[in-house]
Amino acid sequence: MIFIYNDFGGTHSTVLAASYHLKKLDETREPTKEEILSAHHFNKLRYKDRGKFYFHGVDEEGNSVYTIGRGRSKILIPGIENFIRTLHEEQLLHEKIILSNTSPTVPLPMTFGGMFSRWLRVDFIGVPLLVMGAKHAYKDIITLVHHTKMIAKSSTSQLVVLDNKQPK
Repeated sequence: MIFIYNDFGGTHSTVLAASYHLKKLDETREPTKEEILSAHHFNKLRYKDRGKFYFHGVDEEGNSVYTIGRGRSKILIPGIENFIRTLHEEQLLHEKIILSNTSPTVPLPMTFGGMFSRWLRVDFIGVPLLVMGAKHAYKDIITLVHHTKMIAKSSTSQLVVLDNKQPK
């Protein structure tokens, strides 16, 4: 199985979701500033990196975990979905693929932090907001990851696309 977490920039909530999925971050407590900032690709990607898949590792069940930033594109995820379906139909791909949108977990501080840090390159304002946002959202991100894994296991479809409304 292949998990692909996606959001606008692909460098904040997706990275945290991949880190929780791979158990690189401890689910039992709020992450520290150092843990957040040292997560693979956290706050490192730029506009030019959108649309690229980033491999984060293999989980305890042998599933690959990736992230992607989709930017403002309304067609990237449907395009990926169509491509995967075509590969499955042509029997060129035999892996189950799970596309999971992490955007609903993004709180306002993370949105503004990303804007300041990634767009305006004002890290002294953006990074503290990103850390605040990551700490605020960690439970929602963990819930989303658990939901994603549960749906992945229970679905019989070879392709699952999760829009993920606000986690409860």
